[in-house]
Amino acid sequence: MLVGVVTILCGPVAADEIGPPRDVDAWHAELAEAVGGEICVRPERRWTLGLYPNIGVTLGPPDWIAYQLHGYLSLADNRSFSLFVGYGYERGPESESHMATLGWGGVRHLSAARPARGFYGKFLRYRRMRDFTHGIHHGLSVGGETGAGLLALAFELGAARSAQNHWAITAQIGAKIALPIIIPLSRTPGTQPES
Repeated sequence: MLVGVVTILCGPVAADEIGPPRDVDAWHAELAEAVGGEICVRPERRWTLGLYPNIGVTLGPPDWIAYQLHGYLSLADNRSFSLFVGYGYERGPESESHMATLGWGGVRHLSAARPARGFYGKFLRYRRMRDFTHGIHHGLSVGGETGAGLLALAFELGAARSAQNHWAITAQIGAKIALPIIIPLSRTPGTQPES
C-alpha cells in the first residue's frame, strides 16, 4: 500500500523531469563559456624522471613490526602513465628481507590538487627473506602505494617459501616518509633552448 501511495504522488513529478538525454560534452562547453574559460584542461605531455628515497614502518607478518628502507626510480608523464622500479630492505625482530619492486600506476590531473609524481600505484615485489629460525625464503607479493607530498601509505600481500618447504606469509600495511625528487626530461611550454 505504501508503494502505491508513493507511486501516485511521485510518478507525475518524475515523468515531468524525464526529457531527452543531455550531451555532457556540450554541457561542459556551455559551462566553460559561462565561467570564461576551460573547465577540463588536459595538460601537455611532459616526461619526468623521479627519485624516491623513503623510510617507513610496517605492521603485519612476517614480522609484526619492522622498518623498511626503499629507493624507487620512476618514469612518468604528467597525464596518465608512470612506471617505477626499486630496491628495498626490511628488518624486524624475526627476519630481514631484500626486495625488488616493479610498479605501475596512473598519474591523473586534478585541477584542484597538486599533480601526482609517478611513484604510486600497484606493484609486484620479489622478496628474498632470511628468517632467523627457518633460513632463506623466496617469495612474491602484490600491493599498492599511495601518498601525497612527503607521506605515503602502502599495503602488501604475498607469500615466501624456503627450500625446506617452510612458508612465510606477507600481509603488511605501512606508513612512509619520503623525499621525492623530480627531474624534468622535456622542456616546459614557452621555454627556448639557450644559444
